[in-house]
Amino acid sequence: MGPGTIEKLRRVNVNPNDIRIILITHLHIDHVADLLPLIKIRAYSERRDKLKIYGPRGLRRFLDLLLRDHRLFGYLSRLGCINLIDVREVWEGSTQLHNMQLHFTNVEHFNGVAYRLELEGHSIVYSGDTAPDPKLLELARGCDILIHECSFPAEKLLGKHTSDKDLIRIAAEINPKILIVVHLYPEMESRVKELINGLRRVFDGEVYVPKDLDVIEV
Repeated sequence: MGPGTIEKLRRVNVNPNDIRIILITHLHIDHVADLLPLIKIRAYSERRDKLKIYGPRGLRRFLDLLLRDHRLFGYLSRLGCINLIDVREVWEGSTQLHNMQLHFTNVEHFNGVAYRLELEGHSIVYSGDTAPDPKLLELARGCDILIHECSFPAEKLLGKHTSDKDLIRIAAEINPKILIVVHLYPEMESRVKELINGLRRVFDGEVYVPKDLDVIEV
């Protein structure tokens, strides 16, 4: 739910009010900037079933502050936005989502969590933002699709993130059928070809480095 998400949903003809479940990895602005607008859109729709929002510890307080405190966005309080959401804080464990199994674990990134979705014998893991973390490796073991961040080249690594060399090691250990590389900072975007070549030396799966609005059929 980072900035621009709602506009991109419009471009691919997805009605935001049709979304029933959102998985938030952490509360940094590049991952939640469009969350409040999405909830506000719901307040003006005829739908009254609650939007389920899963996310790390602190998510409930974060949304309660933004949706109830009149000093911030008072009109969101008047619209009753807090009554349109069902907040589920997650940290370590699993739960059932309709016909899917959702597993989650905390990772090394400012109160972040990673997710694994399982459906009919297939699995997708999303790292969110994280430094290399043994808990994520365990969560992702045996998965079909791994969506993993790769923020910086190793020599320019900043913060609790994954570098190109880190990701090559992770891919070799997990060996997913499909690896989707996301969250590239400009320093990493200029090194994509080098990254892909390094990944293809260690595992045989498909590698994608998508741009916004790309569709990957699996």
